[in-house]
Amino acid sequence: MSSKKKTRRDRMRRILAIILAVLMIGSVCGTLFYNLMIMRVYAADERLMNSDADADSLKVRIGLMYGSNVTVGFETTAPYGFTVCRVERNAAGYPSEPIWELNETKVSCTVDGNLSKSAMTYSKLASGERTVIGGWHAELVSVSPLDRDGLTALISELNPTLTEIGVYAIPSYIDGEYRLRAGHFESEALANSIIEKINQRLPGLKLRAVGPTDTGVSVVNPDNDRVLFEYDCGDITALGLAAQPSSDGASAYLVTPAKKMYDGVFMFRRYNSAISSSAGSVDGVSLTDIIELGEYIKGVLPYEISNSWPIESQKAFAICVRSYTLSLLNRHEAAYQFDLCNTTQCQVYGGRGRINDTVERAVEETAGMVLSYDGKIVTAFYSAVQGGVTVSSEDAWGGVIPYLTAIETPWEIYTGHSKGQWTTEVSATELCTYLRDVKGYTQLRGKIASITIDKLATNSTYIAQLTITDSYGTSVTIKKSDAIRTALAKYVYSANFVVGKGSVEADITTFSTESAESTAVRSASGSATLKNDISQSILTGAGLAVAQNLQDVSVQASNGVGTLGKIVSTTTRTTLKASSADNFIFAGKGYGHGVGLSQVGLMNLADAGVSAADMLRMSLANVEIIDYRQLAK
Repeated sequence: MSSKKKTRRDRMRRILAIILAVLMIGSVCGTLFYNLMIMRVYAADERLMNSDADADSLKVRIGLMYGSNVTVGFETTAPYGFTVCRVERNAAGYPSEPIWELNETKVSCTVDGNLSKSAMTYSKLASGERTVIGGWHAELVSVSPLDRDGLTALISELNPTLTEIGVYAIPSYIDGEYRLRAGHFESEALANSIIEKINQRLPGLKLRAVGPTDTGVSVVNPDNDRVLFEYDCGDITALGLAAQPSSDGASAYLVTPAKKMYDGVFMFRRYNSAISSSAGSVDGVSLTDIIELGEYIKGVLPYEISNSWPIESQKAFAICVRSYTLSLLNRHEAAYQFDLCNTTQCQVYGGRGRINDTVERAVEETAGMVLSYDGKIVTAFYSAVQGGVTVSSEDAWGGVIPYLTAIETPWEIYTGHSKGQWTTEVSATELCTYLRDVKGYTQLRGKIASITIDKLATNSTYIAQLTITDSYGTSVTIKKSDAIRTALAKYVYSANFVVGKGSVEADITTFSTESAESTAVRSASGSATLKNDISQSILTGAGLAVAQNLQDVSVQASNGVGTLGKIVSTTTRTTLKASSADNFIFAGKGYGHGVGLSQVGLMNLADAGVSAADMLRMSLANVEIIDYRQLAK
């Protein structure tokens, strides 16, 4: 055996021995520890403080369309029609009160105004375009407030006459009251002309012309452009749509044009400069899904990891998602009035499309379980794959988090991920253009002459500081690993890389799994006996251990029956050459910020028969598992 391989093997044994010692201490204490980051804690949120016995029934608000992405109209379908709701925006739990039903199975929620239409897409009316939906209406002035039954009766009574005149009744909910409106017109004058015709036929009615507002939302049938419902309660309450169940009570879901299915209530609100100073010239309808916590976690889990992964990896990840969500309640409250977005900026949320029985089980069996530190829910950061080692929060973003330090992850078979180990190449000229024009490093003027790794992160191969110099001698220094990853995002997938001009020396790793005589490992209800002389790492129910010269060693795993094997990694120092001596070549490992939990690592540990609690215990430290409802006690 070469001295290099022997040194690596001894080093691995030392790492595993340390891990085992930590695990043994944890077992004695009976406490599960996790190494995750607290970024913000909203333990005082009223939803948490008033949590009921059903752990995951707490309501969360997830932004689906917001900011510059809002549109004038957003289409959604439901197989059995819709329940129109009034959503209490400022009440704990965001209760939704049903106020109307629509039998149509496809609607568009649009801004209140004069609209044109092209290829089923609504737009605010521009000069020269034809009005498809008008923003002006005839509105009945009621002597006394209408209730729902009264409005229904009034519509039935008046619609025959209104239809003869060429208009139709529009049920509306305005300023907290039911109203009856008729027709939609491009101008006040056209609305008043219809009011005169109505008064000739129905002289006892008192009507007025009402125009579009900055807060109004209309529900229309996009197939015939008929206005089905109007809602305008300022910015106090909001219009909600829920999918009606089938006649036999079976659940139904809201479906978007992208064919994604969602549970919960779709809340539609106007987003423009009258509502938010950050909107600028944007005027559209924002969309927020108000959904129970458990259903939200189910809609995240199979979009962040695979729904085909072993149940224990999915249970561990469900705990992370729940922790992340509850720690960041109200994250986007100031800008958009919701909790989390549906992208990688928060967590990818794709609805019900990929939920299967394993996802359902993982969420339900971990109901209420979160990661905490010092009695507060932590922000459970994770990334796709880390490349054999993590990076501390201090080196990634700044700020000392004592329980989030760099650790090695020898169980992570990172090459199994498409971006787990990678190389990219770029010319010196292209790199300068990208950094200057796309990333804003305007001080760089000529092609890049050199890239220098100034400092590695503590106990990690992630880069903590990097200097880039152009052909004029102008340099920029980038500090913090995630800033480095972001600056070079077109060419690197993490900050765990080496770089060279023309060529680079890189460690290339391959993995294989060798069987230990294909010995079956039983669950906690039984044990198996190993007899062989192979030195190997054993993933047991108590964690990761090193066993050598096995003689009648009893092995117990805490989950299922599997084949006990050992992960063998081979690392070779290789010279990688660029296609041109003037080009830069990057060789790296990992995909993401590298802080906290490795998603691929969860799968690798679960494949080896490790329980959800144990795999988190092996990967992370110093964070406790609790039921989040304990925080309110």
